Amino acid sequence: MKPGPQREPVQSRSKASYERMLAAAQELLKIHGNDEFTLTDVSRVGKVSVGSIYCRFDSKDDLIRVVQERVQTDIQHEQRQLIARVALETSNLYDLVAALTAGMAEHLRHHADILRAMMLRANHDPVVARLGKMSHQAAIGDIKLAVLRYRDAIAHPDPERAVQAGFNIMYSALARVLGLGSNREQGDAWEWEQLKRDLTHSFAAYLMTEPRVAKAVAPDGGWPGLPAEPEPQGDIQPGTEAVAPLPQRKPRGRPSTRAKAG
Repeated sequence: MKPGPQREPVQSRSKASYERMLAAAQELLKIHGNDEFTLTDVSRVGKVSVGSIYCRFDSKDDLIRVVQERVQTDIQHEQRQLIARVALETSNLYDLVAALTAGMAEHLRHHADILRAMMLRANHDPVVARLGKMSHQAAIGDIKLAVLRYRDAIAHPDPERAVQAGFNIMYSALARVLGLGSNREQGDAWEWEQLKRDLTHSFAAYLMTEPRVAKAVAPDGGWPGLPAEPEPQGDIQPGTEAVAPLPQRKPRGRPSTRAKAG
């Protein structure tokens, strides 16, 4: 699937110019955090003429889509190397999940600037969105191959679904903190390290604990385990219950001087 019209060069000099175009566009995406730059900016940063850019691409959109394809290819290659290394270095499910979580967290943080710009663009560019989705699905496939080696240690009745759900939950939390697709939430280094530990525990617990199904809603419509509201007594209608009389205050002061009757 080609991301858009492009005319790749053949001569070495033209190839060098072409590479500078792509590198300049990628750098501008990282700096701005979005695609709010012009081909004139690309020309200035890449030291190439605007005319030479149009010789290779029909528009800025096509240029960015080629950058997206290249970035996703590199990121996917790094992810596969990471997953393969972690799988070789661990010998049980919990250690594998811990290493995968920590590795993916640092991997995403390293590429956060360019990923943030691409995810924002994916909101209105279906080609970029499709490329990003394909890359994410590839990561899930690689994660499954690594984790399902310990299928016997997974207590969830549907191990494949559990791995995918656990990874998506972990990924979403990291994306939120790193601001992938939105503004970044500020946090110090301790919070980042604690986040990785918390995500490891939650991912591992999700896999290694048999899920419990909540009981059905109580017959009266309330939540199970909570006391039901008392039924109205007699002919009293709901909302018109009788209110107990307030206690009468005893009069203060000296007793009356009137003669008592009888």
